[in-house]
Amino acid sequence: MGNVWRPIATAPAHVELELSIYDKGEYHALGFPCQRDGLGWRDVRANRLVLLEPTHWRLWDRGRAEGKPH
Repeated sequence: MGNVWRPIATAPAHVELELSIYDKGEYHALGFPCQRDGLGWRDVRANRLVLLEPTHWRLWDRGRAEGKPH
């Protein structure tokens, strides 16, 4: 279940997630875990806010290869 891409509107707060963004006609999975908080999206590793507009999410799993949302 954690490997399925879900619409960003359903993303839970305060959970490590893998995010996907749409840029220049392609989907790209970010290579770092993020969490949604009251201010926006936070890079968990760097503990800083990131300015991005993700389109999809799935649970963060370090062992999973990068994939694209359907």
